[in-house]
Amino acid sequence: MENIKELKESLLNKEILVWNDPDPIKNNHYTITSVEDLNQEWFDNDEFRNDIPILIQYGMGSEAQVYLHKIQKL
Repeated sequence: MENIKELKESLLNKEILVWNDPDPIKNNHYTITSVEDLNQEWFDNDEFRNDIPILIQYGMGSEAQVYLHKIQKL
């Protein structure tokens, strides 16, 4: 993702998103099932800083804090 606006649009359009793990585990499933901590202030702010980690759930319920640029459309 390039910016928070792109992430918002992807979530609203129910697009499939994946975490591009910099240290992937073989056979791990990185499809994002939810974005947990995008509070309303961040979600409404198109100036969201890309260095703020976002809490995601992926695969079978695992969690990770990831940067926006590590989230990709499938």
